[in-house]
Amino acid sequence: MKTFELKPLTLAMAIVAVPAFAQESNSNLDDATLEEITVTASYRDSLAKALDQKRNAVGSKDAILAEDIADFPDLNLAESLQRIPGVAITRDAGEGRNISVRGLGAQFTRVRINGLEAVSTTGGADSSGGANRGRSFDFNTFASELFSNLTVHKTSSAELDEGSLGATVDLNTGRPLDYDESFTFAANGQMGYNDQSSEADPRTSFLVSGKNEAETFGWLATYSSSKRNVLEQGFSTVRWTASEEIANCSACADDAELAALNEGFFPRIPRYGKFTHEQDRQGFTGTLQFRPTDRTEILVDYLTSVYEATREEEFVSVSLKDGGNYPEYDVTDYTIDGNGTITSMTVNNYDLRVEHRFDELETKFDQFSIRASHEFTDRLRGDVLWGGSESNYSNPMQTTAIVDAINVQNSFTYNATTAGGSIDFADFDTANPNNFDFVELRHRPNTVDNSFDTVALNLEFDLNDQMTLSGGVSNKSFEFDVEENRAGPKFSDISAATLQGGSTSMNGITWFSPAVQSTLDTYSAEVAASMAPRARDIRNVREDDTGFYLQLGWTDLAGLPLRGNFGVRHVTTETQSTGYTELNDELVQVTVENEYTDTLPSLNLAYDINDDMIARFSVADVMSRPGLGSLTPGGSIDQFNGKVSYGNPLLDPFRARAYDISYEWYFADDAVFAAAYFYKDVDSFITSTTDSDRPWSDTGLNADLLTDEGTYGASDSWEIARNINGDGGELSGIELQYQQALFDNFGVILNYTYVESEMNYAKPGEEPVLDSLVGMSENTYNTTAYYEDENFSARISYAVRDDYLTRAPNSARNGNDTEYTEGTANVDFVASYNVNDNWKLSFEGINLTDEPNRQMIDSSGRIVVDHTYGRQYYVGAQYKF
Repeated sequence: MKTFELKPLTLAMAIVAVPAFAQESNSNLDDATLEEITVTASYRDSLAKALDQKRNAVGSKDAILAEDIADFPDLNLAESLQRIPGVAITRDAGEGRNISVRGLGAQFTRVRINGLEAVSTTGGADSSGGANRGRSFDFNTFASELFSNLTVHKTSSAELDEGSLGATVDLNTGRPLDYDESFTFAANGQMGYNDQSSEADPRTSFLVSGKNEAETFGWLATYSSSKRNVLEQGFSTVRWTASEEIANCSACADDAELAALNEGFFPRIPRYGKFTHEQDRQGFTGTLQFRPTDRTEILVDYLTSVYEATREEEFVSVSLKDGGNYPEYDVTDYTIDGNGTITSMTVNNYDLRVEHRFDELETKFDQFSIRASHEFTDRLRGDVLWGGSESNYSNPMQTTAIVDAINVQNSFTYNATTAGGSIDFADFDTANPNNFDFVELRHRPNTVDNSFDTVALNLEFDLNDQMTLSGGVSNKSFEFDVEENRAGPKFSDISAATLQGGSTSMNGITWFSPAVQSTLDTYSAEVAASMAPRARDIRNVREDDTGFYLQLGWTDLAGLPLRGNFGVRHVTTETQSTGYTELNDELVQVTVENEYTDTLPSLNLAYDINDDMIARFSVADVMSRPGLGSLTPGGSIDQFNGKVSYGNPLLDPFRARAYDISYEWYFADDAVFAAAYFYKDVDSFITSTTDSDRPWSDTGLNADLLTDEGTYGASDSWEIARNINGDGGELSGIELQYQQALFDNFGVILNYTYVESEMNYAKPGEEPVLDSLVGMSENTYNTTAYYEDENFSARISYAVRDDYLTRAPNSARNGNDTEYTEGTANVDFVASYNVNDNWKLSFEGINLTDEPNRQMIDSSGRIVVDHTYGRQYYVGAQYKF
């Protein structure tokens, strides 16, 4: 992995630019970063300043300023961002992890921290996506207290770096010279309580900042620390199947009824699960700000965050699926509904399984940057940005101890409807270790590392009082490394009573749970002997992006109050993808290089109808680079049968043309009504296909890989299975926003977004498979009502999103027609009281309705996951000086 590596172009740009420049001119660091960030005295003031940023922008954007983040009942940045129109979030362990913007998911959203693009990676439960091995940004790495300004750019311009199909999100830390006082100190301490885990958790943060009397030098530091203990629990099924697996049915009158039963869908592995999450998150930011003259400014920023967690997953289950003991168990009772769903089933002579998995997880994120700007003349300005970031995720212990009870004669019953599910083991003693045998120990350590190095140089020249010409060049070097090794020794004739362990309980069932660490210690030799790399998850992508742009901006046009900009960005992307492929039963490392270019024009117009009304129009060509997992050249080459299977390192990016039209009416102080329509015409969508009679050259793989031993060579026709750039689709929607302060002390914030899309998931040449975009909710809305006076403040927030697809419709498994996650409706509350000028007391309530995570399969609504996380409460005190 590289550490802040400088390419020749990068170094040359830095040598030329650094001596002269400092931060904050109108460059591709976006106007949200460049506007003054003021720590405001009230929530209402911060809303007003955020509206000013929205109003003064040329394109479409929304922002949250310091007091919003400090006072919203938010565990992390994702939950802060969900207050912005069009933003929806997904959660892991009950906490926000990823965002989607206007229906486009995390893989299509680009995130910058203090102007630098970054990727942050964490791990999650399998049902929440597991380890992040893509371009998505995991917001749960950071506490919201570290940042003073969040901005979401929903339209594109030439000065804004490429890479987003949905939105660009800017996370900005504070600036010491923006504070009124020469010395500022604020500290916050809270104690949290989760009503499901019954655990108390501390949460602390502080900010300290100072500047000299001449206001030419300032410094700022923030620190946050939080612990979180969450108990996640519920019923799950590991999907539903309709394969003819049941051989015995004493409840069936004849073979015809058994055949009809086998046409129905039943859960593959009905089970109860308990997840114990323990998280420790710490973050620090440090800033030095130099302003030696009115023309020059230099910023030095450092950000670090450490996210450490452990997760225990304890399951008690019965395997009814193919691969379980389906030939032996006997169905003694069942119920089937009109959709072919077997909503309940009682069996005996079954296999019972207990799994106890323990994970240790850590994400270490570091970023360093220098930003500088200088005014050479009254008309010529320039700026330079240099820096890099690293995100290192490690899961050194992902270990599962498994015990089985075979051919249990007691009755087992599951019940599962769209409302939820339950299991019952009748009189069988699931808590007695003597009833189990130790059968398997899985050990799967893995890592994911990402790094970004960036340098950008920009110049801006005022052609006259109304028009400005700007241009710049940037170079970004990105590297992605993933590695996983696996061991899975199996055992027989070992009683679970020989293992250390305890018991766990849920919904009236108590079961024996083997101790993972002691089991791993006891059988470490067997684990070491069976450890092997998982070839498909040892891969690397290196990516170098060089971009140039030219943009003309104006404040009025031909006497009309028409602000705008028109520009073109040209970017060249060079990739080098490495993976392992199985060649004639041997693993061979394969590296493939690729290059593609994009020319991306954009136009943004803002017409000031009068002092209170603005109409906006934007159109731009945009692109988003392929998912990292899709690029691997790893797979298999069978020279004896002429078959090749791999990812595809030669993929082109997602490309689209995006349109946006909006109207904003600032009808009163601190008030707005806004309506927007957006449309994206997506040219290509990555899908998978298998083609016969294709030349070897179509693979993009080097012919030198092939050996003389195989039947097929480079001149033969092959069957190639791979990812390809398929057909695209359309996405459109409307966005409504209303915000107003009422009756001096009251106020309301409302926003609603409707999105519809039609993507073609079919392989080229096949009948179209049209459905919504994966991860898109058709309806999302947020409501906040607040009260604020001189001493007391209170707010309640309600965030809702609809159901959304979790897999493409043509990839739903086990004969079901779709897989999706049910929508959520989260209610949060915060109240605070100012004791005096220095002290404030606070109370927060998060997820007050104990909203579950419910994942479903098939349009009939067969439940896959139904877990809850509990309500979270915080009481605290804040001191400011």
